[in-house]
Amino acid sequence: LVGGICYYFIVHFILVKQLDNDLKVEEDEIKNYIAINKSLPDPTNTKDLVIIFEPTTNPTNRKIISKRIYRKDEDELEICRLLFFSVTLSGKQYNVSISQSQEGTEDLMQLIACITLGLVLLLLFVLFVVNRFILNKLWHPFHSTLAHLKEFDVSKKRTLSLSATDTTEFIELNNAVTKMSDSVLKDYNALKTFTENASHEIQTPLAIINTKLELLVQSENFTETQMQDIQIIYGEVSRLSKLNQSLLLLTKIENNQFGEKEEIDLAYIITKLLYNYEELFTAKNIKVVNHIENPLFILMNETMAQVLISNLVTNAIKHNITNGSITIEIKNNIFLISNTGKSLKSNADEMFERFKKDNVETESLGLGLSIVKKICDLYNFPVHYQYNNDLHCITIAFTSLPKHNN
Repeated sequence: LVGGICYYFIVHFILVKQLDNDLKVEEDEIKNYIAINKSLPDPTNTKDLVIIFEPTTNPTNRKIISKRIYRKDEDELEICRLLFFSVTLSGKQYNVSISQSQEGTEDLMQLIACITLGLVLLLLFVLFVVNRFILNKLWHPFHSTLAHLKEFDVSKKRTLSLSATDTTEFIELNNAVTKMSDSVLKDYNALKTFTENASHEIQTPLAIINTKLELLVQSENFTETQMQDIQIIYGEVSRLSKLNQSLLLLTKIENNQFGEKEEIDLAYIITKLLYNYEELFTAKNIKVVNHIENPLFILMNETMAQVLISNLVTNAIKHNITNGSITIEIKNNIFLISNTGKSLKSNADEMFERFKKDNVETESLGLGLSIVKKICDLYNFPVHYQYNNDLHCITIAFTSLPKHNN
């Protein structure tokens, strides 16, 4: 398109320059005629050329311009190229004007513009066809590989099955992608196996140590200092056991080992768990406000649902204050749990990270909300944490079953 525009102006310049040369030829002929014959040539008035001589006392400077002139014979304005200059004959000054029609040039330029525009449109059409059909076909292996990469999930343990192609570059790309995915799966499986084995192997000696400590605590041959040390060791072993179980649970969630889904009433699970935590509520004199009136049927693993609600309620208890409160509500498939507590020092978005604790003095492992986030991500339930009006609030948007929508 830019080339066509440049071509138009270049040709226009050349054609106008040609008209100027023709006018220069006429000028030279007039001057030669006067020099030889000592008289003015006859004026000319044809369709394409008009020469006029006018006596003057104010000779004009030589100039060439384009101007629209009215043609009586054609009864219309016509664009012409005009040359003005002056000559001297027998001591008298004459202004000479030579005009030559520029219509032919303009018609030619319009034709060139139409041809150029037609070529541009033809080129655009050809490019569209090439991109729409030929290039799409050529790039099909690439888009197929890209689609497989987007669907690749390391937790599903499926190798990439890429489409065959005859293009050398795409063959090399597919080989590199296949090699990379196989390496990722191999490393993932090795890490998964190691994590599971390590968690199970650690759990056994922890259980033995815990049992032995319980027996030692029951003995009477210890000083008070030794008994305190044993109690500290017992507490740390118990904490380490909980940490191991939480990490093992996170690994199982990430490995999608709780794949079985069933229709469950989340409201029933919440009510049952609240009943189980009544002693903990009483110990810290926490007031529980339950606004769950209607059932909420969702499709998920029941164990995961229990772990999810249990971690949320436990978190609300651990980070609450004495004589505080916990509010639980389900409205329009939105689950809300809020609790009183100390002001939030960290960024609310960081509270779902592993081992993230707003208060380092608390006995919390910093994994409860991380487990909550993993479960919500597993089932595509949006979860949000915010601190508002001295309340720590967590909301989860559940997807209820269509037949149970209110």
